[in-house]
Amino acid sequence: MKKLLWLLCIITASLSSAAVSANNDKPVYIYFGLEPDIITNYVSETNKIGFISVSVEFMLANKKSLDVIEKHEPLIRDKIISLLGQQSPQHLRSLTGREEIRLLIQNEVNSLLQQESGKGVIENLLFTKYLLM
Repeated sequence: MKKLLWLLCIITASLSSAAVSANNDKPVYIYFGLEPDIITNYVSETNKIGFISVSVEFMLANKKSLDVIEKHEPLIRDKIISLLGQQSPQHLRSLTGREEIRLLIQNEVNSLLQQESGKGVIENLLFTKYLLM
């Protein structure tokens, strides 16, 4: 009976350690939100000025990536404001345009970070708020 109990303990311990090692293989993402929200203007169809307000979150792979983002946050904000201001109102309003803008910003910011720090660290960019006024 003691041998059976001992065998069950060994099997349980080996299974739990395998589960822990399987969880270690998955990346643990870190999220960083730009604060405050980005608000910028664009020229509307009637040549009036419209405004866009976005909340931007970056999905990063590790703590080192977070350090890079924090160090270059002013450059990142400037790039996002510039890119949003260049968009047409139709592009800003459409769902496909919104996705294209999201990918454009992600790629341009990664390119900027590549120039400044030697590595593009953004895994994904998320708009958690997207308002046109």
